[in-house]
Amino acid sequence: MSTIFEGSAVALVLPMNEDFSIDYEGFKRQTQRMIDNGVQALLVNGTTGETPTISIDDEFALTRIVVDMAKGTGIKVIAGAGSNDTMTALKKAQYAKEVGADAILVVTPYYNKTSQRGLISHYTTIADAVDIPMIIYNVPGRTGININVETVVELAKHKNIVAMKDATDNIDYAMRVLSLTKDLDFDMYSGCDDNILPFMAAGGKGVISVLSNVYPRETQLLCDFIKDNNYTKARELAYALNDVTRLLFIDVNPIMPKAALKQLGVCEEYVRLPLIPTTQSNKDQLFIAMDKFDQLGY
Repeated sequence: MSTIFEGSAVALVLPMNEDFSIDYEGFKRQTQRMIDNGVQALLVNGTTGETPTISIDDEFALTRIVVDMAKGTGIKVIAGAGSNDTMTALKKAQYAKEVGADAILVVTPYYNKTSQRGLISHYTTIADAVDIPMIIYNVPGRTGININVETVVELAKHKNIVAMKDATDNIDYAMRVLSLTKDLDFDMYSGCDDNILPFMAAGGKGVISVLSNVYPRETQLLCDFIKDNNYTKARELAYALNDVTRLLFIDVNPIMPKAALKQLGVCEEYVRLPLIPTTQSNKDQLFIAMDKFDQLGY
């Protein structure tokens, strides 16, 4: 099976109105902005899209919007299909396949969690039932469960499990997975904007990015420099983006990206409870870093 995408995929934010309803027009504006600025894939209904606070019907509506907007562009659509209930994740995967998504992203079960054997059962149950490329998603900081390297290798043998989004921010872990899956049809994507350069240099295919919400063209440019082995330019751009990247996570994601998008005039910064808007001090730090980056002229 061929690689889903190379370079930068954006983990789309979900704009909200002041009454906490979904701002569908803002969502479409942001999605179109991503398409116009060169992202290679659109991830809808990821953590950055505040999926813990929206209904499955909301998720389905958003998936339809993104699939429709991406038609004819060559940009891939990845639908979030995660749940701590395997049957709910399966339902999401089936819907993604039905409406024409190119792949699904399935996070590890959270809260009730499971064992490593349970992870294999969770993922293979979905992969056996729905013939769509699956990216498994390891983000132990959010879920409280890690996918062991040996478990990744076992899952990578399944024809429909084709990649992993690695948000461990642990290059040693990534290197071990890359080494042990090098002869399998299996790709690795970073889930951390602060390690795009070392992750791709080690053999990762790209990043599923929060930073892309703010700087889509520049994030893809960084990936292109790395793919072209132009490490001088890649280092310069990675270092230039470093302060923005760090400050986008100074508060709980996606609070800071939404503040940045409001500053750019894309959408409001409203988030659904239990998340709340960040402090003015945090925003000031981020906006200074953005201004400093913008002055570099990338």
